[in-house]
Amino acid sequence: MSINFANQGKASDQVIEQINLRYSEILLIREIGEVASRILEPEILLKYISEALSKRLHFSRGMIMLTNIDRTRLIYVSGYGYNTNEENIINEANFSLDNPNSKGIFYTAFFNQEPFIVNNVTDITSNLSDKTIKFINDLKVKSFICVPIIYEGKSEGILAVDNSKSEFPATQSDLSLLTGIAQQIGISLNNARAHKK
Repeated sequence: MSINFANQGKASDQVIEQINLRYSEILLIREIGEVASRILEPEILLKYISEALSKRLHFSRGMIMLTNIDRTRLIYVSGYGYNTNEENIINEANFSLDNPNSKGIFYTAFFNQEPFIVNNVTDITSNLSDKTIKFINDLKVKSFICVPIIYEGKSEGILAVDNSKSEFPATQSDLSLLTGIAQQIGISLNNARAHKK
């Protein structure tokens, strides 16, 4: 009998956790929408979006990378959860977009305009380049989601979140949420750029 009560208690805790998670996601979408409607400076906009992601997502780190002017590289423009050393690793990494033989996740997400969800990086290392494996190991990434930032059919960059500890597995629901946020980033960013011009 006590086992049944224990199972019911555990199930109730899981339901409450899911309700809290969904509520936090709704707040995140609302916050990003509000920020996008009032901030028309691209750099400040991305900073506020990163802060909202940090506050509302259960992923320990996240980054927004956009193309440089000639669209040959991805540049880290905003993020959360990284210490100074980790930010240096990201900034020093060369995320080239002009190498058609690249096997990198960011490159593939950007060009194929498809998201990636990986709950255990060891499952995919055999398909990655040494450079990508080194980057993942240097940042101690255990699981991640990477989605392209697209505006009017054109890739603008990527949004990636990860856990350095595997306490929360990435889910299809997380992927859908981040895909929607990436679309909002694309629209908001282009609105801000148009206003700046």
